[in-house]
Amino acid sequence: MKKILLIIVFTVFFSNNFAQELDGWKIKSQIQLRSEVDGRDFSNSTHPLTFASLRTRLGIEKTINKKIQLMVQFQDSRVFGEEGNPNTDLKNIDMHQGFVKLVKPLDWDFNVQAGRFEVVYGTERFFGASNWSYIGRSYDGLRLSILPECWDLDVFVLTLNEEVNYIGGPSSILYPYPQEETPSHSIYGFYKKNKISDASKFDIVGYYEINREDVAPDTNRLNVFTIGGTYWGNYGDFSTTFEAAYQLGGRFGVDVGAYLLSLQGAYKVNIFSFGLGADLLSGNDPSTRDKHEGYQATYGTGHKFFGYMDYFPSNASGLGINDFYFRFTANPKESDFSFAVDLHHFMTNQSVVVTSLTDPVGTEENMLGQELDLTVKYNFVENTSVTWGGSLFFPGELMKLFYAPREDAAFWTYVMITANL
Repeated sequence: MKKILLIIVFTVFFSNNFAQELDGWKIKSQIQLRSEVDGRDFSNSTHPLTFASLRTRLGIEKTINKKIQLMVQFQDSRVFGEEGNPNTDLKNIDMHQGFVKLVKPLDWDFNVQAGRFEVVYGTERFFGASNWSYIGRSYDGLRLSILPECWDLDVFVLTLNEEVNYIGGPSSILYPYPQEETPSHSIYGFYKKNKISDASKFDIVGYYEINREDVAPDTNRLNVFTIGGTYWGNYGDFSTTFEAAYQLGGRFGVDVGAYLLSLQGAYKVNIFSFGLGADLLSGNDPSTRDKHEGYQATYGTGHKFFGYMDYFPSNASGLGINDFYFRFTANPKESDFSFAVDLHHFMTNQSVVVTSLTDPVGTEENMLGQELDLTVKYNFVENTSVTWGGSLFFPGELMKLFYAPREDAAFWTYVMITANL
């Protein structure tokens, strides 16, 4: 708590005393408070869980001579009551972002960003901030923006995990240097934006992920390359988005070959919008073990795509996801309210044979179920909104099997306040 107060006092003091002398200072803060009732266990005989989560962010940003951008953002994330009693302190303040960005150093046409920062691109299908979570996502690394005003190419290097402790200085007594490569986990990637016309654009993404931990001689735990792209098109009242990706390489010494396909279209009529879409994530064939065919959407914001109850893709047992959905939105003019209805039909990408006492031979199943999401958003004042959401999930045969013996409809609801300064 003392750290939070010190940060607030420093921010207020610094902004009040120096903002008039040095322009370019920005204070960014956010509070996200969400209360949830969770009955996602497919059993009406159990009590639903209740949670309240709080995410608090406070950041300072400064641009110097339009050449250097400095950003520091602290974050506290907590679930109500996790301290155990009111006399304890979680001491869980962390630096969500802290970076320096050099704009066109040496007058070369590129920017350099280094430190800890969010990586958000496009629809957030491949890289997203995951801001629905009460923690969010940021990375340690380096990013180069090459010819940002014309070519618009980002190249980045991100460190996810470093197993070796930092060495302040070499020692003749202790020898911490390993004979082999350290088991760190890194991402090397690029993101390229391409404007086709005023009505369409196409982005390309590629990244190589490597976890250097050995699972066998000369075999890394993970070395996978993902290449994909996103196309946006606007044709009057009709718009469409198409995304595709392919993964290859190896996981635990097994070859990888997996794909993602997504197509969605929406038609706008006055204040209403009607949309249809399909997301296909390949899955592992249960009859083969010599290839990993399940697409891993590791760094995207999955909450935006696979239903707000967040069952998938993790609850598909590696079989992949085929998600067919309908979306309806209403944004009344001169109103502070907006409304959305999403209906998902989930199946696994690969079928699995299910046997029983009455059917020892078994039948192929791929039905996961249907999810209905309702959302109402109220813009209370500028930069502050109140959102209510309610969801139902009607389980198919596979979800009944995964959660056996539970097979009732599941539910989940929440109220969330988001305030930004």
